[in-house]
Amino acid sequence: MKDPAFGKDAVRALATADSFARGRDYVRSGAVSGLVRRGDRLTAHVEGSDFAPYEVTVDLHQGGVAATRCSCPYDWGGACKHVVAVLLKYLDTPDSVVERPPLDGVLRNLDREALAALLTRRAEEDPAFALWIEAELAAGAPDPLSASPRRTAVDPEPIKRQAEALLSGRTSRRDRWSDNGAAVDEDAFAALIDKAKPFLEAGDGRNALRILEPVTEALVPAWLEQADWDETLHEFFPVLGQMIAEAVLLGGLLPEERDDLMVRLDVWQGMLDEYGLDDHLQVAIDALEQGWDEIGLDDILAGKGRSWPLSGHGDWTTARLTQARLRVLEIGGRTDEFLNLARAAGRHGDHAAMLVRRGCSTDAIAYARKRFRSAEEALQLSRLLKETGQVDAALELAGWGLSLKPEGDRLFGVVGLARWLRDSAAALGRDTVAVTAAGSAFEHSLSLEDFRAAEMLAGPGWAELRPHLLACLAAPTYAHDRTEIFLGEGMIDEAVRSVDVENTLRNPANDVLLRLVEAAHASHPDWVIDVAERIAANVMDAGQSGFYELAAQWLEKAALAHDAAGRFEDWITRIDALIEKHRRKHKLRPLLEALRPRA
Repeated sequence: MKDPAFGKDAVRALATADSFARGRDYVRSGAVSGLVRRGDRLTAHVEGSDFAPYEVTVDLHQGGVAATRCSCPYDWGGACKHVVAVLLKYLDTPDSVVERPPLDGVLRNLDREALAALLTRRAEEDPAFALWIEAELAAGAPDPLSASPRRTAVDPEPIKRQAEALLSGRTSRRDRWSDNGAAVDEDAFAALIDKAKPFLEAGDGRNALRILEPVTEALVPAWLEQADWDETLHEFFPVLGQMIAEAVLLGGLLPEERDDLMVRLDVWQGMLDEYGLDDHLQVAIDALEQGWDEIGLDDILAGKGRSWPLSGHGDWTTARLTQARLRVLEIGGRTDEFLNLARAAGRHGDHAAMLVRRGCSTDAIAYARKRFRSAEEALQLSRLLKETGQVDAALELAGWGLSLKPEGDRLFGVVGLARWLRDSAAALGRDTVAVTAAGSAFEHSLSLEDFRAAEMLAGPGWAELRPHLLACLAAPTYAHDRTEIFLGEGMIDEAVRSVDVENTLRNPANDVLLRLVEAAHASHPDWVIDVAERIAANVMDAGQSGFYELAAQWLEKAALAHDAAGRFEDWITRIDALIEKHRRKHKLRPLLEALRPRA
């Protein structure tokens, strides 16, 4: 098998520092097994905290990592520790990977009867697979023997059955359970909703609704049962509302069909209102009520109006209805009307993007420089320019976008634009642009990831850039990675001063602080003793047996600090007192006794 084309730095860039460190520990403990590569897809199992191992899938592209998935519930940004473990195992021992042919090649060699028999046998053994097949066929799985588009109506019943099964957790590929019931396979549920997108793109609102309506009908009562502990499932409602609005605006519904859908939407929205999900489906209701007949809309579409809505202000649902109308105008090729409405509604990013798609990039860039007020708008247009081969224009616009002053919570948009410009310029060999963008990304994010990226790109210029970035890091009141960056740079005094001790005491598993007390035990012994003993005391006094080993690690650092300060006799007195205090804690006592030096 070929050696991987990427290295550990690429894996490190995919994850947080904590996930990378824990993933490395997983590899060392032998938690990764079953590494299989089929074409550009790598799969493996990773033993974790659940009884069953987690399932990891990595999609590769031109030797690099294109996408990753894991069956664990991690959702804190970047790749999880299980994905990191699989990638590191793949890098460390490529010979342990079993090479198998891609499934599409294997199945393509079967004749129709053999393939049908194979699928039938699997469906008989797995009812969830049978439901999936029925839903795929109902939503219009393409016939390989026919090049003509689908003309029959979508059957909504298999769609609803599949939605109900997914929401009940019965189709999960793992027996994962939360404290309140079976976990919903949200990725599969999102994929089911996406079955409506090809119909929307084709202008077929009726068939799109035959998917969206049964999915919504299944989701509303399922969510109401889980509302008290739901964290993410409710996020499907705005998506469904928007797509239903687009389907309605595409037209083609009979009056009685519109009336029936209006009643159903009103009922569903009323049920959601009782749980505080106001207006999630309101955009679809507005689309049914107003359609294209809203007063003044014809003039706006004809370019005769200056602003939309006519009242001069609009709420969230008004903006969403405008978005749905723009989408339908785009689908229908009504670009002049799209441009008129986007400009009048202040959707300047949409207006500029349409100009690019019409081949008017110069006009789009001029419009952007006049109208854009956010880095998000600049990023979207820069990406589009690059996708259409206008690389120089894309980089120049992105550089200009970084000059836009962020407002409120728009700071993240500046970071995203700076990172995109940094990575795009670096890939094209535009080193000066890449380094400038890297510095900007760090100045706004103050993250370890962006600090290391700037260091890597700066090369010999790092000696000049580093002091500037460290000064930026020291200035603000809060910076999440400040301590870790100072520690990594060997700036122990600064790292110690950056620690908010009271907040860190609550987390005995703080790996960064643990590494800092290790590094600072000789230069700051009193501080290390205070921090280490207080964190250990919190664990021991609360009887948190799962953290006793961590408590012992903290006390070990306190012992080192006592020794460095020439007060080792004080440590002996201290550890003897702790052994006596916790003598009844059978899991803890041996750990404490191991910290007492033998006579």
